Amino acid sequence: MILSSKANAKINLFLRICGLLPEGYHRLYMLMQEISVGDDISIEFKSVNTNPEISIVSQADCPPEKDLCYKAAKAFYDKYSTLDASCKKELCDITITEVKNTPSQAGLGGGSSDAAVVLKLLNKFYDNPFAIEELIPMAVKLGADVPFFLYGGSCICEGIGEVITPVPSLKGLPLLLVKPQQGVPTGPCFKLSDEMENDFNEDYYKELMSVFSREDITSLEKIKLASKDMVNDLQAPALTLVPVIGEILGELNKTAPVFCAMSGSGSCVFAIYSSEQELHAAYEQMTKLIPDDYFIQECQTL
Repeated sequence: MILSSKANAKINLFLRICGLLPEGYHRLYMLMQEISVGDDISIEFKSVNTNPEISIVSQADCPPEKDLCYKAAKAFYDKYSTLDASCKKELCDITITEVKNTPSQAGLGGGSSDAAVVLKLLNKFYDNPFAIEELIPMAVKLGADVPFFLYGGSCICEGIGEVITPVPSLKGLPLLLVKPQQGVPTGPCFKLSDEMENDFNEDYYKELMSVFSREDITSLEKIKLASKDMVNDLQAPALTLVPVIGEILGELNKTAPVFCAMSGSGSCVFAIYSSEQELHAAYEQMTKLIPDDYFIQECQTL
């Protein structure tokens, strides 16, 4: 038997750093949004095995045991094996196949989305033994973005990414993605952000961003109302580390988007437009300017 799913990527419409936790993690406040770009994940369930084997088929050049999909499957099987034998299926060998469409080192959460899909597909195959709240502890150990992808859509994410609050859908916004070949190293980006002045009033900012909880206005109106205050605290350090991101932002802003910013820790930049026609015009303009080895993609929010 084979189960398959699209592993959609995400953008961060804003990302604020609220401080450091004792464990060294950064406490965050973010609006994460699922988008229509994504990888394709399938799991083939093979013979029953008391010590099930997990195999990975992927273009990624890394040992299988370091692959997030492998780690997700192992985490699921470790938890599932603790359940009472009378209420669970026998474990199977599995082969996970990853077809990568989301660029890496982009701030789009490609690997995290893949891992979340593995958790969801395994949960489905084994007759949903875990509620989503029970999958979150597994997910957060895999990465800060993984819990969001268990929900998808539009969500406020807090803590280290494990506190998820869905908000009314921002589905259907025309979106352009542009990513240079060079990625941003996440660790140095956060470290540099710690050295930059960040006068952040968390309560005040949350009040400003409450616009995304409203149901009486359109998605585009929400973006327009909030855009001047939507900040990614990792964008300034990322521009220091990879200056070409600033050049992309400059060129995209010439296409008159409603909003334009870097996603996550970069290096992908996104722009939101008022219409499909404006999106197409921006795409045509940008393809004439950027090198062939850049990733550029028209898509939409989901």
